[in-house]
Amino acid sequence: MRYSRQIIFERIGAERQKMIEGSRVAVVGCGALGTVAAELLARAGVGRIVLIDRDIVEEHNLQRQAMFTEEDIGKAKADAAASHLKKINSLIKVEANIADLDYKNVDLLKSDLVLDCTDNMSTRFLINEFCVKEKIPWVYTAVIGSAGMMLNFVPKRNVCFRCIFEEVSGLDTCETQGILNTTPHALAAIQVTEAIKMLTHQPNEKDMVHFDLWNLKLSKVKVKHNPDCPVCSGKHEYLDGKSYDIVRLCGSGNYQLKMKVPYYSLKEKLLKLGEVKDMKYCFHFRELVVFKDRILVKAKDEAAAKSLYSKYVGD
Repeated sequence: MRYSRQIIFERIGAERQKMIEGSRVAVVGCGALGTVAAELLARAGVGRIVLIDRDIVEEHNLQRQAMFTEEDIGKAKADAAASHLKKINSLIKVEANIADLDYKNVDLLKSDLVLDCTDNMSTRFLINEFCVKEKIPWVYTAVIGSAGMMLNFVPKRNVCFRCIFEEVSGLDTCETQGILNTTPHALAAIQVTEAIKMLTHQPNEKDMVHFDLWNLKLSKVKVKHNPDCPVCSGKHEYLDGKSYDIVRLCGSGNYQLKMKVPYYSLKEKLLKLGEVKDMKYCFHFRELVVFKDRILVKAKDEAAAKSLYSKYVGD
């Protein structure tokens, strides 16, 4: 199928279809939301899709992360997703970034549009600060249980993510609430529809959309600028380096410890203790997945993760 000759919807038209094909979209997170959103973008003919994800595919992901198969288990999500997208549409360019998005590599977000498909607030605060600074539109989407929400952030509207959301802890996560596997598909469809509107310069939704799929209820909430918003006032905590040394990756049971890793010497050390599976961009050893700038540790809690880190890596 030649996507460049296909008009995906009568409201798009040939000229707007060319705009889609000439666009660059960054997708942050290749989990349940991100894989569905990226697939829809690829099938719509978006010319360049930039994937950013820090995690690996695990068996339990297959319940809701529909792009992956059992053959992808153990692979980096960004890399596995890119491989599938290239098979869907060979005319587009797909860039896979196996990385934890932070202030050091935030330029990966430079694009015509950013889709937030993450699972944590700190990354969203970083996305928000960068997009406000660079005047890039982005679409916030979050799912939990059978519900989700979506909100477009467009520079000219003068309202940002931090105007609405504060830094809080103790929120429900996919670990505590789970996710109905149909929910990400529904919310990703809404998100990508709004993305297509933005990429083709058409009117898009101004309100926050909340969708309860189980009860088939959709509601909207008006949002407004907060005059006390630190980001709108020019304060950029996350762009200036605010981060967390250890974070739990939602839905995986993995804890990420962020630091510079003695990658090759550690690999040699662990080879003496047991099997090491080399994935080129990382290696697996028992409960550890080791990258050059971070380590994922599968553990029941943060204390156990730190204990395993000390056991195999050292203090």
